Amino acid sequence: MKRFVIRRIISMVAVLFAISIVTFCIFNVIPNSDPAQRLAGRNPTTGQIEAIRRQWGFDKPVYTQYVKTMEKVFTGDLFSYVNQTDVDEKIIQDAPRTFSLAIGAAIMWMFFAISLGLYSAVRAGKFADRFLTVLALIGISMPVFWVGALTNYYLGFKWNIFPNGGYVPFSDSPL
Repeated sequence: MKRFVIRRIISMVAVLFAISIVTFCIFNVIPNSDPAQRLAGRNPTTGQIEAIRRQWGFDKPVYTQYVKTMEKVFTGDLFSYVNQTDVDEKIIQDAPRTFSLAIGAAIMWMFFAISLGLYSAVRAGKFADRFLTVLALIGISMPVFWVGALTNYYLGFKWNIFPNGGYVPFSDSPL
């Protein structure tokens, strides 16, 4: 049993390491442009770009850039040059919004899943059951970001069912 747990931990660490390398390559190596300029935002000065290049090690070999990036991620030494804010503070500041959205979405999905599942079970083998099964298969097969964009467009912009922006704290109005 111990060996199994150790193997699982080693495999999880290996997968996380591989994901970190792939993510680093996607953002820093593949775009074939200066990552310091992308980090600096829209209208950076030459001095800002040079400072970012030195801080992140973008003037060194790729493996050194990776090590420096991981060092910054694990120590929490991340700074948004666009907003001029500390990333840790921004995460802490926006955590209540994230949790309220996640909890609200989970409640909505559970309500619809249970309701439609019960309806489908009552109508087993009939058109409604087959239609909901096909609809669920289509919903699972689509990329989440695409479904979100379509939902935002139709429910927010086109039909004005949901608001298009802003945030009301959960303590002010749970709905």
